[in-house]
Amino acid sequence: MKFFRELRMMIFSIMNSMKSLLWVMLILGLMYYIFGISFSAAATEYLVTTEMWNDPENSALVHHFGTLDRAFVSLFMSMSGGNDWAVYYDALAPCSTMYQLLFLIFISFAVFAVVNIVTGVFVDGAIQASSGDKALMVQEEMELKKARSDSLREVFEELDTDNSGSCNITELEERLGDERVTAYFNAIKLDVSDAKTLFCLLDHDQSGDVSIDEFVSGCYKLQGEARSLDTKLMQYEVKFLTEAIVALGEQIFGCSSCYFLFSGCCFLLLFAVVLFYFFIFSPKCI
Repeated sequence: MKFFRELRMMIFSIMNSMKSLLWVMLILGLMYYIFGISFSAAATEYLVTTEMWNDPENSALVHHFGTLDRAFVSLFMSMSGGNDWAVYYDALAPCSTMYQLLFLIFISFAVFAVVNIVTGVFVDGAIQASSGDKALMVQEEMELKKARSDSLREVFEELDTDNSGSCNITELEERLGDERVTAYFNAIKLDVSDAKTLFCLLDHDQSGDVSIDEFVSGCYKLQGEARSLDTKLMQYEVKFLTEAIVALGEQIFGCSSCYFLFSGCCFLLLFAVVLFYFFIFSPKCI
């Protein structure tokens, strides 16, 4: 599947562009029809006698714009590159100069406006086709995740100076002074202005050492802004802590006066917990 990724994308893009192609053909056909009527009418108006129709000097006008179907094909060829548009411009020379000017307007509108718009429609259809392919999206997400993991492992190898397989706060602070290591972190969009805070967030088991697995998983979670799931988890944990503190207060203090006093302390403690979580999930910190 990975080898045929480009082929798969092209097939889906072509299939998704069929609907757009029908509308493009309809619009172009209508445009050719309107201008074709004007040019064929101009030729018919000029060629009023049989001698003029058979005159060799008017052969180009008769051949390209003598009938509506010929004018239709001539306009299509002048726009699509089937023939140089100057040939059809010169063919209209026997008619009024107004029709030559009208032909220049047609060429300008078709080449600079219609062609670019049609190209944009097909490009947009190709992008939608590639983004709508679930298998392709899954493959790209897996490749992106693997690339991020490899980048994080390269950063960890730079931090692990003694090749022990783990990193401590001393190694982290020393290596963060290196611009190359800082550039690694900036490349994966991690703010490393506070090394101690970063190390505390990565050291989940509070062992004083961060293993490569802890580093990769921790940095992967810290990348980007807080998601909705992170916010809901924070709310759940704050609610759990509040209920636990209140229950503990009810068990320790039986009297109402002491309970109100303890409730005030609980409120202050809860406020401190909220500030702590806000500090963790704030994009300015990590």
